[in-house]
Amino acid sequence: MKRRYSPILLVGRETEAPGWLLAGLPAGAPVVCATEERGARAALRRPDVHVAIFDLHEDASGSAAILEDVPSQFPSVATIGMASRMRVNPEELLRVARAGVHAVLFEEDRRFPLLVRAALTAAVTRHRGDRVWGAIAPETPARVRPLVAYGLKNSHQHLSVDVAARALGLHRKTLAERCAVAGAPPPQQVLGWCRLLAAAILLEDGGRAVDHVAFELGFASGAAFRNMLKRYTGLNPGELRSRGTVKELARQFRTAMTPPAGQPAIVRAV
Repeated sequence: MKRRYSPILLVGRETEAPGWLLAGLPAGAPVVCATEERGARAALRRPDVHVAIFDLHEDASGSAAILEDVPSQFPSVATIGMASRMRVNPEELLRVARAGVHAVLFEEDRRFPLLVRAALTAAVTRHRGDRVWGAIAPETPARVRPLVAYGLKNSHQHLSVDVAARALGLHRKTLAERCAVAGAPPPQQVLGWCRLLAAAILLEDGGRAVDHVAFELGFASGAAFRNMLKRYTGLNPGELRSRGTVKELARQFRTAMTPPAGQPAIVRAV
């Protein structure tokens, strides 16, 4: 099946998709350019726009002012602020910080397609993590929170326990011990839950095909994603959507992080 990509919105002075952006996107990914405020806000209201890049250095379109409104008016959009590393404008950077952008792309890095792609990936994954973290953090055991935060940040790919442990500066046995002491599932299952939480965000968009969600999160196939969802939650994608996607996944995640009744978390002497 040919994959369809959601359009990337570029707010700035460009009237056509620039070469540096196309080089950093998958082949066939569309770009929408907005050079004035009305067009930018109209594009942000489109249900298929999930990522927006704001050119803050050449702010002819008033992109900084629009960016500040995104968290409250367009919460489903991940944002990238683009500025110059060589011509730093303190006021510009302050506005970026206040707006809470999900990633920063420096103009000087645009000639490297991998850095452009990395900024896009970072923005999307951080945005997904931010949307679910508030719903799960209060009941996520403190010992497991670093692993959950790492899993959400990297939810676009399959992660091994070894990779996660190294990233957290731990041995895999230590990581497994922390999960056991907290009464949480083993590390690999925790990472699996993080991928499903990211999937729940994507499934909230009724226009996204399940197979496209699976491909975006690095599953081998739509069937692989459906099987994992069924194994963890007992639900298929349609049933999950009918129960509220993120709300239901967050509820089941919180339950999974809580020791079963009558089976308290393991207590070990330090």
